[in-house]
Amino acid sequence: MRARVEARDASGAVRYEAGVAHGEDPARTLAIAGWEPRWLGARLEAGAGEQPEVVLRYAVEPQAPAYPYQRLAAYALVTEDVDGLPCVLLTSFTDSRSGHWGLPGGGIDDGEDPVDAVHREVWEETGQLLTDVRPHTVTSGHWAGRAPSGRFENFHAVRLVYRARCPRPQEPVVHDVGGSTEEAAWVPLAQLGSSTPLQPWGREVLAGARLSG
Repeated sequence: MRARVEARDASGAVRYEAGVAHGEDPARTLAIAGWEPRWLGARLEAGAGEQPEVVLRYAVEPQAPAYPYQRLAAYALVTEDVDGLPCVLLTSFTDSRSGHWGLPGGGIDDGEDPVDAVHREVWEETGQLLTDVRPHTVTSGHWAGRAPSGRFENFHAVRLVYRARCPRPQEPVVHDVGGSTEEAAWVPLAQLGSSTPLQPWGREVLAGARLSG
């Protein structure tokens, strides 16, 4: 069965319509194209060749097209035994994601080597010194939404994740006061996903590394 998005303005005129691929978010597609969508509902129609087609209906108002922005960032996956328990180094955040934990890391500065960025970000966010930093995986996320600046963005996050050692785990300290990091901690693996909720992409990385959570 095929799907199609149909967007109408306040007068009822169709302002945008297109096919919707499997897994595609039609609201995000409309937002990136410069429309503010509001869900109206869906209906089933007979499409070409009498093949049924689901029509996803939205009311739309014009807005500025989403500003394309790609952010390249580096993160560290660090596991060590702390006080006799296997732990992972995590951080929580000061913005709307507060209460959800993730891997320490952040944006790579212009011209900065990604490995240098991992060392810098982990020190700023947790106070830990790393060794044996090596590539682990790459993840990405793509969405449209308001940035903290208020700009509407077509945002693409590319995350380089590195495995690393911390031979001398210390009590975490957030050095980057006033930044996006609220708290840092060595979290026992047994607590992941229960008392320590994780960001979805971080949960996937930990699961791929065969860690609990």
